[in-house]
Amino acid sequence: MKLSQIAAAAVVFLAGSASEAGQFANADSPDVLWRGDFEDGATSLSGHCVVGQNQWCGEQIVRSQQIQVVTDPVVEGRYAARFEVKYGDVYGSYSDSRSLLSPPLSLWEDEGNDRWYRWQALWPQDWVGDYPKWDELGNPSSRSPAGSIVEWHHDANGGVETGSAPLYIGANNTTITMCLVDQATSACKETMSLATLQRGHWHDFVMHAKWSSDPSVGFLEMWIDGVNVLPHKVGANKYPGMRNYMIIGLYRSGHIGDPNLRYPDGRYVYGSDGAPGVAYLDGFIVGRSRESVQPTPPTPTPTPTPTPTPTPTSGGSTPATGAAPPAATSGLLGGGGGCSSSGGQTAWLLLPLVGLLALRRRQSRLPKAA
Repeated sequence: MKLSQIAAAAVVFLAGSASEAGQFANADSPDVLWRGDFEDGATSLSGHCVVGQNQWCGEQIVRSQQIQVVTDPVVEGRYAARFEVKYGDVYGSYSDSRSLLSPPLSLWEDEGNDRWYRWQALWPQDWVGDYPKWDELGNPSSRSPAGSIVEWHHDANGGVETGSAPLYIGANNTTITMCLVDQATSACKETMSLATLQRGHWHDFVMHAKWSSDPSVGFLEMWIDGVNVLPHKVGANKYPGMRNYMIIGLYRSGHIGDPNLRYPDGRYVYGSDGAPGVAYLDGFIVGRSRESVQPTPPTPTPTPTPTPTPTPTSGGSTPATGAAPPAATSGLLGGGGGCSSSGGQTAWLLLPLVGLLALRRRQSRLPKAA
């Protein structure tokens, strides 16, 4: 292997190690409040309900296949979660289909809480972003959304909980969207297009929220894949006298996939498979600051300076026998020039080769035996 190839391999190894370390560099930050990154495997999905525990508290499912911890696709760590929902996945007394996870109660947000969130979401290539609206089948343009993937629901603090959640994030066929709900009507008072949906791609979300029912106090900010898609947006984002709590997974109208639904001309709207929808989530983290939820970027490793070929003297001879090439001592062994950060990592690999080169040159100058 050439010296330049050895140096390049060392740089690739070190860069990979730095990237992995940077990914989890905020693990011990005092501003990290909670992690739901599925890194405990299948046990991540339920039972973690005590204040201070990471991972998820409870599942809302009726089939074991609805939520699964998977090793592929994964964007960070070893595991991610696969969510599936289809017709008939109605949990308890609810009317909509759902495959949902909820965190510990300590993640429920009171008036004035200032929080940072980060997660990753992947919608697969066969994602269907909307379906015919069950009660307007005569109007082809009337569609039901395929479901939210992250939402902040409301808790009535012991009162009667009615209406839709204050905030939904999901995707249609082309766009990632956010819906802010009108409490009185349970309809979206504002729907914002956040980013273009890229199927099969892990979208990275960072959200900053100050939770308040006061329209002059509450605000939201969001970045997707590093782009600020929602600048500082002031407005109410929770209902008066209630708390918000995060729920993740797929949530959609219970009529989607109904095998008995027919168009006005008698055709069936769906087949018999329940119109399953699938999405993936990974890497949830909640903190008090942006720095606590975003990984520290790895320190870039400079490209090593290649070793130049020794320049012959005017008489065509090489440097004196036993003398190391100047570039080898200065650039790779920690001399006055070159890249010291990579040279120190590769010097031990190069010393035997330099010595061997010098030995061969010395042997070439020894007199031949008579």
